[in-house]
Order: sequence, then structure tokens, then C-alpha cells
Amino acid sequence: MTRPGAPALDGSRIDRWTAAVVPWWVPRLALAGAWIAALVTAAAGDPTSCTATDPSVCGPDVTFAVALVPLVATPFLLWWIPLAGCGAGVTFAVLDLIYDDVPAANLAFGVHGLLCLAVAVWLVADRRRQAAIVAEVAGPIHLDTALTERLRVAFPRWGERTAAAVLLVLGGIGGLAWYGHRAAQVAAHESAAVRADGVIRSVDNTEGTIAVEVPQPVEVDVVGSYEAGQVIPVLVDGAWVRPVAEPEDVTGWLGAGLGALCLAALLLVREQRMRSAGRRLLGGPLSAVELTTELDDHGRAVLPDGMAVVPVVAAPMRSTSPLVTDEDEERTAEEIEDFGRQWRGDGQESEPQTVTVAGDLRDGGWVLLISDSVVLLPEAPLRMPRRRPEVTKAPPGEPLPPMDTGDLPELPVVLWSRPRDRVLGALSLLGFAIGPAVVLAGAPDGWWQTVLALWAGGHFAYQGWCRLNTRVELTRSGLVAHGRGRVHHVPWQRLYGVRHDEKGLWLAWEPGSTFQIGGVADRWGAVMMRLRELSLAAGDPGGRVTSRLGGASAVVLVYAFVAIATVWWQHR
Repeated sequence: MTRPGAPALDGSRIDRWTAAVVPWWVPRLALAGAWIAALVTAAAGDPTSCTATDPSVCGPDVTFAVALVPLVATPFLLWWIPLAGCGAGVTFAVLDLIYDDVPAANLAFGVHGLLCLAVAVWLVADRRRQAAIVAEVAGPIHLDTALTERLRVAFPRWGERTAAAVLLVLGGIGGLAWYGHRAAQVAAHESAAVRADGVIRSVDNTEGTIAVEVPQPVEVDVVGSYEAGQVIPVLVDGAWVRPVAEPEDVTGWLGAGLGALCLAALLLVREQRMRSAGRRLLGGPLSAVELTTELDDHGRAVLPDGMAVVPVVAAPMRSTSPLVTDEDEERTAEEIEDFGRQWRGDGQESEPQTVTVAGDLRDGGWVLLISDSVVLLPEAPLRMPRRRPEVTKAPPGEPLPPMDTGDLPELPVVLWSRPRDRVLGALSLLGFAIGPAVVLAGAPDGWWQTVLALWAGGHFAYQGWCRLNTRVELTRSGLVAHGRGRVHHVPWQRLYGVRHDEKGLWLAWEPGSTFQIGGVADRWGAVMMRLRELSLAAGDPGGRVTSRLGGASAVVLVYAFVAIATVWWQHR
């Protein structure tokens, strides 16, 4: 494949392009710090207190529960997606000005909203400025039709973000349903309750609870300040007791459900943007310039002097891949041998590659990187790094050569991780039952301890499943690596090489994609290299590396259902 020619982006324009960007610390540190300052100012300037004459002051507030979603999301989005974080900050500022009657909060969040709006305008303007600098020299290129069709097949599709979004949607629906259930329970209690005076026998400010005698002591969660011996009006319906000044508030479940749904929508929008970017990049002529690039330690393409990084779908930098070559172009044994030469220890240090960068070259844009032998596909938009990325270092351990000529083992063969890891995995997998059991036994004291117990159980269950099922299957056509969350099918021709160190064997089949398995003898690495060598000698063109979700995703999904059912059963 011949790399399409394009004008080079010279040094002065690279410097202008790099300078035309909002400093990374402005949204991530300055705006986040301003958010904290606004929150503290609003809390300090709120003189209201809970009172029985106006229970709505400390009662449930559906509007605030909804507004809490952009409020809490703002600092996280400012770090993750600054433009979206600015939007969340502006949204909450508007809601606060409309619905909040605390002047200090209006002023604090109003100022923060204006700062977010200014930074958002700055971000958009600088991205347009970057695009204009590239447009000064960029030229159009056209991709071959056959190549475009192959790239369309290889472009990233729905993946982990979609699975996470599905889980969040289920959690969000569960949160909203639970809110409706609990709100109906509270309404039934309030309609059946009688008003009485209760004596506070004890106060626990650490836990935010009081013990009210009506006439038996009942522990009640509160947000206001009380003293032992104080007499307060309460509503009583059997074992259900609430201070009149503090109606029971279950709108936290409403906010949590809406937050989960909003996060799911954000993940799906980003996934759809990736698909839309793929259609744009492969759908017609592209504006392009010539630059140099290297891969960093995370498999990202680093543009000159660290000006930007492009998270790419792992693909070889110096090899012709059947996914990106012309229909009539075949891979030769020499080209395949060069594939992963450095990983096998018989190559030289990699040097920057000259590539054609085609697409929207700006912060947040989507681009293709085209060399003489490969096309690097983006799996995320171009980003400006906070610091210069480290280029790819030497592979781990020492390379293993192919085994000497002799009888190969009967295939297929399954290579498991060391027994110790599998035993630990089986024990960790018990967290699937222990987490919900601890909650049902009533051990957690409060909602945050319940969340912590369920999260710990799920974490151990996930880690246990991964440890228990980590393995490599050797077949006649290739290897199947069962890793954390994903299963990779790798034809022998696509195997870079196998290396070993004190941790075990290291396998690589794509830049930035390595697989480590402990407790496997070195001779099995030599067997893999021998099978690769035989496959290359036979001239088998092989196929492409494929990957799919593994059983760990099902474990997470089932555990999420179990956790939701556990909370429902405990509070039914």
C-alpha cells in the first residue's frame, strides 16, 4: 500500500497549533476548585434550619434531587470531558438561580456558571483556531474503495462502553422504581400517622441519629441539631417515627437513578460519536497533513514533540495488515517476519514514523493515521496530553526462541495460570455470595456501608472470576487468550512473540496489547513460537485478531441484579 501524499505541517505551525489550546489545568483544576469554593460558600450562607412550623425546609425536594445530578457531575466531567463539565456547571447555575432562594448560593454558583461558560467558549474557539491552522496547508486525499471497505469492517464497534451503559440503564431504572416504591411507603405512613411529642434520650452526631422515646426508644436519622432531653413533635405510625420538622426524604434514590441514566446516555453518545466519526472518515475525501508519530506505553500514537495523542485501535506500525491492504496485495514471509521484530529481540530501536494524518486535526477531533504499510484507526478522539508521553519502552523480560525440531504436543492444549492464582480466584469468587449475605444479615450500619459491602463483594467476585479463568488455549489455527473481561482469538501469523520473566510468560500480538500468564513453563512459549514459525513457513495468510467479551461481563451483570434484589429485600 502506498501512503497518500499530503503537505507537511511545518514547525512554526505545529508551535502555533500547540499554543492554540486551553491549558489543561484551567477546566480540571481552576474550575473544579471554583466549584468547591461555590459549594462551601453556598453551605456557609444558608441560614435555614429545620423547624416544625415549616417542614418543607428539611423535607424532600424533588427539584433539588434533579438539580443534584449536574451539580455532582460537574467536577468529574471537568476532568474527563471538559466541555461537558462546563455544560453541567452552566446547567446547575441556571437551575440554582431559578429555584434556590439562598442569595449566597445564587451568587457563588452564578459566578461559577459564568466561568464555565467562558471556558466553554474558549475551548470551542481554540479548537476552531487549531482547525484553521491545519487548513492553511492541508490537502485533500482519497482512500481506495477496497481499502475503505476493509477499514469499515475493522473500525471499532459497540464495546465495553455499551455494556457499561446497559448496566447503568438497568441500575437507573431500578433506582427510579425503588424511589417510587419508597415514596409510596412514606406517603402511606404519613397519612396514617398520629402526631405526638417525643423526648430525645440520646444524640449521636457522628452517625446523625437520635433516639426518641414514644414511649419506647426509636432511633431516627436526622440532619438538624438536637440535644438530649429535648421534646420535639413527631409523627408515629407503629414502628415508623419521624420528627415533624424532618419528613422522611427518599429523593436520593431519584437523584441516583437519574444520574445513572444520564451517565449511560453520555457513554452511548460517545459510542455513537465514534461510529459517526468512522462514517465521516471513510465516507469521502479527507483533509490531510504529513507528520511523524510514535507509539507510547499505552498504545497511543504520539504526534511530534508530544503535541497530541491519538488513542488508536492496536495495529502494527511497520507491517502490512490484511485489514488495510489492497485486495490483490498479499503478505510475504519477509513482511510477516518484520512484524514484531523488536518484541522478539532481533530488531533495532523503533524510530518515529512519517504518517499522513487525515481528518479533523484538532483537540477532540477524529483522525486516521496512514503510513506506507498500515492505517491506524482511532478508538477515541485526539487529546492534548498534560505532559509529554513516554514512547514505547523495551518489552518485558527476555525473548523465547522457537523450540528445536521435534514432536509438537497434541493440540488443542489449555495452559492454565499457576494453581495458587486459581485457588485465590476461587476464594475471591465467594464474594459473590458473601457481599449480599453480609447486607441481608444487617451488618452494615447505614446506606454507605451497604454500598461498600456490595461493591467489595462484586469486586472480589470479578477478580476471582478473572483469576480462575485466565488461560491460553493453543489450537492448530492460533491461540485463544482468556484475559480480564475479554477473550482474544489470535492467528499464529499475528503473534509478535513470546517473552518470559519472573512473573511468567508475556504474549503480544498488537502494539500496546500484551497478555501475561503466570505459572506456565517456558517450554510452552517455545512451542507457541514454533507453531508460529510453521504457520509462516506454510504461507498461510491467516485472519485477523478478534476479541469478544468474556464471562466476567456476565458475572458483573448477574451480580448487579443480585445486589439490587438484596437492597430491595432488605428495605421491603
